[in-house]
Amino acid sequence: MADCITQFNKFHENIKLKEENEVLKDKREIIIKKINEKLPEETDYKFSVFNQGSYAMYTGIKPLDDDYDIDVGLYFEMSKDDVKPVEAKKWIFNALEGHTNDVKIKNPCVTVTYAAGYHVDITVYAAENSDGKVYLAKGKPSSNADDKFWDESNPKDLIKTIRENLTDEKDRKQFRRVVRYLKRWKDNNFTSVNGKPTGIALTSCVYHWLDIQKETDPFDGKTIYKDLNALINIVSTMISNFVNELVLIDGEYEYMTRLRVNLPVEPKPELFEKMTHKQMKTFKEKLEDLLIVLEEAKEKIDPSEAAEILQKQFGDDFPIPTKSATGKKAIAPAVITSSESASEKS
Repeated sequence: MADCITQFNKFHENIKLKEENEVLKDKREIIIKKINEKLPEETDYKFSVFNQGSYAMYTGIKPLDDDYDIDVGLYFEMSKDDVKPVEAKKWIFNALEGHTNDVKIKNPCVTVTYAAGYHVDITVYAAENSDGKVYLAKGKPSSNADDKFWDESNPKDLIKTIRENLTDEKDRKQFRRVVRYLKRWKDNNFTSVNGKPTGIALTSCVYHWLDIQKETDPFDGKTIYKDLNALINIVSTMISNFVNELVLIDGEYEYMTRLRVNLPVEPKPELFEKMTHKQMKTFKEKLEDLLIVLEEAKEKIDPSEAAEILQKQFGDDFPIPTKSATGKKAIAPAVITSSESASEKS
């Protein structure tokens, strides 16, 4: 059977976000400088800056369309009772207005988009509250009153939890690889933003349900990580966690299938909640198609044939070895021993 260990290793290297986009790093520093210079006109509250998102969690992948982004969090030394959430976001908007032709207040953040297409998302937090919790500013100026609120959020706890998942360092690397594989699968199989599962939802599925797949050679003691088996494991587990729910549709109750997963840190929101029943049905069907392909590839003897099947799900970054390279038979598995640097973890 074809484990395609070499191909998955190369695929991971092809899609892994090894470092932040250098241009965006410079833009971020300029943005923070502008906020520091102009914010005193709006408020006396101090703030600290931190990176968030998939790069900070060591699960980032290269975007297919080169639409790189950086997620920046601002922890303000204030209580959510000190200022309304949209007003706090206006501080950032006013400081950055005119920096580019496209600065917008969105529901969860303020976004600065550059002509080249990449963007910086800035989120505003009230971090000094009597209950010890951190709150994220939600809403836009045009939002209804009910949609303007401070939402409990723990971005630093989330980053730490995902980074430090699993005690064994090599197990942790497989966890990160599987997250990246599913993210690229998502980008390759969902053409519209609507109905596309979020990266953090897929990450949370892997966090909660992945069973690490590895084998130890009894003779030399080397551990071989089986990423194809790990994908079969997590995808089949996700499918098995879909449940039928009785839903009122057009005045009649119908059973609809649904997957639910919670963020692993407080307040532990359900991450597929915004997907419609139709979108959820499509999501399950695509997962079932993926599982069929994974299991079919596993049964192949020739890694080239297995890789051809897998590439249809994962895209052109998944390499197909030549027949001559594989000798028309399954190649011996290689132990994955990728190193970790201080700036980006495997």
